[in-house]
Amino acid sequence: MFKTMFFLYRRPDLDAEAFQSYSRGVHVPLVAEVPGLKHYVINHLVANPSGANACDAVAELWFDSAESFQHALTTEEGAAALNDQPNYLDMNRTHVPIVDETTVV
Repeated sequence: MFKTMFFLYRRPDLDAEAFQSYSRGVHVPLVAEVPGLKHYVINHLVANPSGANACDAVAELWFDSAESFQHALTTEEGAAALNDQPNYLDMNRTHVPIVDETTVV
């Protein structure tokens, strides 16, 4: 299984409530339609006790393979999700690492 994570930072002109509302109401439904997506989790920040400059959300997406992920991005649905990102994300700070997940417990 192939997993990627999106570390999401909101646009500076959006407060946390507007960011989460747009994410849940507009962007998440777009991503959910991406072909080949096997599992999708969105984690919105609720507290930051350290005071560090945390991201506003982390999205986790699973596909069968790197190839199916790359193909998904070329589909109409994948393009719609990618093209929507600047509507609520700070694209200069948002980043997308590819990870190797190990379940511990």
